[in-house]
Amino acid sequence: MPNSITKIFHPAYYARTTVGGVTLGQMDALLANGYYRNGVDICAASVRSMGNIWVSAVMLRVRLSDFVWKKRLRKLLRTNSGKFDFEFRPFQPTTEMETLWQQYKDKVHGWHSVPSLAQHILRGKTADDFNTWQLCVFSQGKLVAFSVFDRGLHSIASLEAAYDTEFSKYSLGVYTMLLEITWCQGHGLDYYYPGFYPENDPMFDYKLRPGNIEFFRVENGAWLPIDKLVTTDWKLAELVDRHRAVQEVFQSNEIQFTIAFNHSPFRPDGQPNLCACSLQIIVPIQTPTGQRLVFVHWNLSEKLYDVFSGTDLTPMMRKDALGNYLPHHFYSVKQVQYFGSFQTPVEVVLLAQKIKEQLILTVS
Repeated sequence: MPNSITKIFHPAYYARTTVGGVTLGQMDALLANGYYRNGVDICAASVRSMGNIWVSAVMLRVRLSDFVWKKRLRKLLRTNSGKFDFEFRPFQPTTEMETLWQQYKDKVHGWHSVPSLAQHILRGKTADDFNTWQLCVFSQGKLVAFSVFDRGLHSIASLEAAYDTEFSKYSLGVYTMLLEITWCQGHGLDYYYPGFYPENDPMFDYKLRPGNIEFFRVENGAWLPIDKLVTTDWKLAELVDRHRAVQEVFQSNEIQFTIAFNHSPFRPDGQPNLCACSLQIIVPIQTPTGQRLVFVHWNLSEKLYDVFSGTDLTPMMRKDALGNYLPHHFYSVKQVQYFGSFQTPVEVVLLAQKIKEQLILTVS
């Protein structure tokens, strides 16, 4: 994979690109631009699905150049060091790790279907492809916790962790994170990336515990201290409010629409793109030769509505609805046409009506 990959992954509110692997330097650059790895996909998602809801999220990192251990965390490290053994090594999951993983994801996170650990982390690739490592924690030889992380030249990105819930009183989830930080310090690394942080979800507050936390602001591609995080950094509310304004005008004009969950591949290049947003409004248009779709989304970067038309290749899904959104899910669209960017919902609705008339007339 060419080194130029690091130059074309610009900061984005949504991105999803499949890769065969990354070098150590590429991993640093992708993390620094607010991306994370999900299997073989390099992703960015300021608005993302979690379980059955949509949430806002920001990416986090711990700056290690001036990191100072908090007293209570130093105490946790000292206390647990007398109770547990641990080892770091390149990722090579064992039967014990797999059993612990399956139990943890089923019991703690409530996953309905739990893939194998190797499949979840690598999707058929190897640990060398993404410089993936593991940390295992043992109590008298028994595996009680583990974590998995990717390494760069100057940073690591924590991917997953699991622990035996019978040992919950030892805060093993936090402990593995602290051990990862000490590993970074021992190898002279600059940053530790604990992953994404969703809005209003106390389950993820543990990621803030080390201190010296920074978050990624997509607008200017800057990492800022966590105390600079403001309401406008959470993007779901803006997206929903802008979409709702269009939906209300659609309803008043008796125009049918639905919501699409976008999981299409998308690599940002600064140009308007149908797949640049996680959530879309779709207007189905029946023509004598079949159905065409008008897609509308709020462009978080430009603060405008982008309008496209195309032919959806994936069928309407009648299950796995997320929150109040109808379960329409698209992965790829053909015959995409871009109609422009617009400031107001009325402009969008007038354009949708015009597109509908033109499509019906064209094929009649």
